[in-house]
Amino acid sequence: MSRFSELSKDRLEVLDRLLSDTEILKAVVHNDTNFLDKEIPNVDDVVYKHIYPHRFIPKTSDEKKTYVTISFGKFRPVGTSFKSGYVTFTVISHQDLFRTDYGCMRVDYIIQKIDELMNQTRGIGIGKVEFSESDEVSLNTDYHGMYVMYKLYDSN
Repeated sequence: MSRFSELSKDRLEVLDRLLSDTEILKAVVHNDTNFLDKEIPNVDDVVYKHIYPHRFIPKTSDEKKTYVTISFGKFRPVGTSFKSGYVTFTVISHQDLFRTDYGCMRVDYIIQKIDELMNQTRGIGIGKVEFSESDEVSLNTDYHGMYVMYKLYDSN
């Protein structure tokens, strides 16, 4: 039997992890190449504006922005007591915002911070969260980025 009562809890845990990292908040909100030198954004200015706890960005903006979406999926049974699935983070940025003062591109910086928050950690499902895969994505001629996927194990 597959129960998804923990899905909402896990989604909130993942969102809380991202929102607790001030460097991620600065990287998605501030368009400057020296975003780490800027003020810490208010969480209300980030959720559903730059970071979405679902896989899509609801509407486009004329303003150049950076986005992070979070999706859960590909759940399947593992024996009779567990299910496994994946959480995927997609980081998309306008191509004009890729450059930073930190020796890496903005998207790479955010993916690195997400990996520090997620890979080989506990607190989502049972067991450790494991890196699964990553690749580049392009939405259109202006917005590009990467996704990173982690495997989760959860109890029924």
